[in-house]
Amino acid sequence: MKNEFYVWSIRRLTTDKNHNAFTGAAWFQGALYVAFRQGDSHACMQGRLVVLRSRDDGARFDTVAVFRGEFDTRDAHLYTDGDRRLYVSGFESDGSGLTCPGHEYTGTAWTDDGLHWSTWTRFTGADGYAMWRPRCHDGRFYCAGYTEGRVGAPEVAWFESRDGLDWEKQRVLHAGADIPSECAFDFAADGPVAMLMRRDGLQAGGKPLLLRSAPPYREWSKVELDVWLAGPALWLVGDDIWIAGRWYLTPFVTHVGVFKIVNDQPTLQMVLPSGPWNDVSYMGVARHPLNSRRFALSYYSNHTACDDPQVSQIYHPDIYLADLTFTADYLADWQVSEVLAGATFDTATVDRATGWRTLTALSNETYAPGFIDAQQVIAKRKGVLFFRTHFDVGATDAGMLHLGCDGPILVRLNGEVVGTGDGGNPALPDRHNLPVTFRHGVNELEIALDTNGGGAIDAVGPPVGWPCGIFARWEAASR
Repeated sequence: MKNEFYVWSIRRLTTDKNHNAFTGAAWFQGALYVAFRQGDSHACMQGRLVVLRSRDDGARFDTVAVFRGEFDTRDAHLYTDGDRRLYVSGFESDGSGLTCPGHEYTGTAWTDDGLHWSTWTRFTGADGYAMWRPRCHDGRFYCAGYTEGRVGAPEVAWFESRDGLDWEKQRVLHAGADIPSECAFDFAADGPVAMLMRRDGLQAGGKPLLLRSAPPYREWSKVELDVWLAGPALWLVGDDIWIAGRWYLTPFVTHVGVFKIVNDQPTLQMVLPSGPWNDVSYMGVARHPLNSRRFALSYYSNHTACDDPQVSQIYHPDIYLADLTFTADYLADWQVSEVLAGATFDTATVDRATGWRTLTALSNETYAPGFIDAQQVIAKRKGVLFFRTHFDVGATDAGMLHLGCDGPILVRLNGEVVGTGDGGNPALPDRHNLPVTFRHGVNELEIALDTNGGGAIDAVGPPVGWPCGIFARWEAASR
């Protein structure tokens, strides 16, 4: 099977002996935020929402906000209206049911700079509904809210809002004895939406629904997915739909499963570290602001025990963050020079380069499709070699170059230096993201690679025979 993604890292964000769960994630003003519900147990009146911020792509986090409503405040979600405002939301539960009047509310707080936050403010227009994972698209707010059926049949309804505080119910999306509830959804750039809806009724067997709609979101199609999944997450990668959640193998054996929708059915792609109990999942999804195919996925799991043996591993899960890049169409055909022995970026020029040969991207599965393997060209020699190619962007003006490399690189686009980068072996796709201005039509890309003393390697070095070279692709700037 073709590689669909590369995992950069999976980090544990909490180790504090609390029950940490129900996550959200978002990028805002160049920083990555993760929010989660923290309490003494899965459901308790001490529940509060904690917001973490990272200014180094998720390597380190600091706590920037903590919120609590009148009751157990749970199911943290993060969303933005661009770079203007970041929101955290969750609902308050007193344990008596979502439709218990006066006791169940969804609320939010917001910030303009990531540090200074508003007070906790309850939504209006949605009493009796858990407003689950609101989103902003094209200046308007949307949400699928659900009830637990304490008054009437359980239902999921579609809500819209101008300001993210005052909501208007538009229509019921689904209702009945199959007990629909939590919904995650994502918008394509031109407006169509895909949604994953949890169902817990016996007749549904835990199988969620996949819904689709287009503006103005009045008509919705529905397909039952043949997998037992809860705590749904959904995101779009290009034209592909990806989903994740608490994947039940049995009622007591679960994993955090990641699936791709193929022919309207889920195809398992990966299981994130999870278990040994079924209190896992609830993924937050954050698309990188400079790379539409790189995602930070937050979730919770109890697979790692606390250092204190008196603390139950099963009942004290922690928050994890996975950093993934989804594969794309890489620039495949290149001209590659011989190594300029002993040269550096200061002394090497493409005019001095000789011995040009054609290299084509790997198409097998032994390493990574799209990789330009120059190991035989480098042949353990010290110096600099050049890669060059041409590609047609049509009428595109601005965009990104996404690069991966085994050693330091210097990048020129149409003869102008547009960036530099370090490297590590093995090369990872999309390690570097360079904003650039294209010229219409055909563009020339030139990458100078320093062989790092002949191996294009880091201090540890690759396995014997490991390839050395580059990844490169381009994309138009998001609108």
